[in-house]
Amino acid sequence: MSEVRVALIGVDGSGKTTVARGVPGVAVVHAIRPHEDPASPYADVSRHLAAASAVADEVGRAQLKVAVLYLQLGLYGPAERASAGRDVLADRHPLIDPLVYLPLYARLGVDPGERGDTRRWWAAMEPATAAAVRETLAGTDPWELGGDLIRLAAKPPGELLAELVRLFDVGLPDAVVLLDLPVEQALARTRGRTRGNELHETTAVLGAARTRYAEVLDWLAGAHPGVAQHRVDCADRPVRDVIGEVAGLMGH
Repeated sequence: MSEVRVALIGVDGSGKTTVARGVPGVAVVHAIRPHEDPASPYADVSRHLAAASAVADEVGRAQLKVAVLYLQLGLYGPAERASAGRDVLADRHPLIDPLVYLPLYARLGVDPGERGDTRRWWAAMEPATAAAVRETLAGTDPWELGGDLIRLAAKPPGELLAELVRLFDVGLPDAVVLLDLPVEQALARTRGRTRGNELHETTAVLGAARTRYAEVLDWLAGAHPGVAQHRVDCADRPVRDVIGEVAGLMGH
């Protein structure tokens, strides 16, 4: 029996990382925070990218946030390929989540007159983090990178998906599992984290993200019916029950 690739998706606070860790017998690939797996060969650079993302939240510029998101998602393809031969459970996915979030970041606006924020962003990083980010960028201007990516949101979803496939060199998963949680509960969870809230973690934006997930999945069902879809209701449920349901969907 060939291995399956399943993407676990949902708004921040829905429990993706916790659930992914709890499903037995699968290779878990964390699309945005590979260092959630200490054994990941990308753990060190992932920690630096997470720190740079947090600084982008403090600066409050969507361009910088999206530029770092691109660098983070770029680590997914090699990690997925390294898991060949095993069932893969992805904590987010570089083709699905940008379809949701790029249009939301586009709504925040792309202001060409705020490039001074890039200097603030670099200055606020620890030297080791700045060095790691510069190395990963390989000479690319982060402000221009983020702006270019946000402008991709204007493309029809099929064209945007094709561009994401080109950028990240990955294919669609075999199935997606949406962890569906009411916005109020998701926001309460994010506010309880030890790390700070992200740029998009507000009631309005989480609500918009929940709506966008539904829209993207509706489009995906029509355009790519071979990708199976499952919705797991997480409202007021113990995490062990959610883990059990996801494991059952994967045959584990």
